[in-house]
Amino acid sequence: MEENKVEPDEKDKLGRLRYLEGEKGKQEKRKSVYIQQLEEIQESLESNKKEIEYNEGWIRFHDDSIENHKKKIQETFDLNEKIDQEKKLEFHKKQIEEHHNKSIEYHRKEIEFIKREIQIFEDGIKKCEEQLEFINGKLEENKI
Repeated sequence: MEENKVEPDEKDKLGRLRYLEGEKGKQEKRKSVYIQQLEEIQESLESNKKEIEYNEGWIRFHDDSIENHKKKIQETFDLNEKIDQEKKLEFHKKQIEEHHNKSIEYHRKEIEFIKREIQIFEDGIKKCEEQLEFINGKLEENKI
C-alpha cells in the first residue's frame, strides 16, 4: 500500500469530518448572530423602559400643575386670572392625554413585542447549543 493512498473508509470519514466541521461553523455563526441581535434588542428594551419612566415623570409634573391651577381657580376672584388658570389647567390635561399617555402606550407595545423577540432569540441560541453538542459528539465519533 502506498503512503499517500487513503483507504475508502478513511476517505468517507474525512468527508464526514469536513461536512460536520462545516455544519459546526454554520451553527456557531448562527449562534453568534442571535447573541448579537439579543444584545441589540435588550438595549432597545431598556430604552423603551426609560421612555416610559420619562413620560411618567412628566405626567407627575402635569398632575401637580393641574392641582395647583385648580387651587388657584378656587382661590381667585379675578375673572381674568380664573380664565388664565383654566387655560393652563387645560394645557396640562391635554399634555397628559394627547402626548404622554400615548407615548407610554406606544412604548408598552414596543416592550411587549421586544419580549417576544427576546424569547425567540433565546430559543434560537438554545437550539444552536443543542445542535453544536450533537455535532461535537459526531466529530468525536468520526475522529481519524
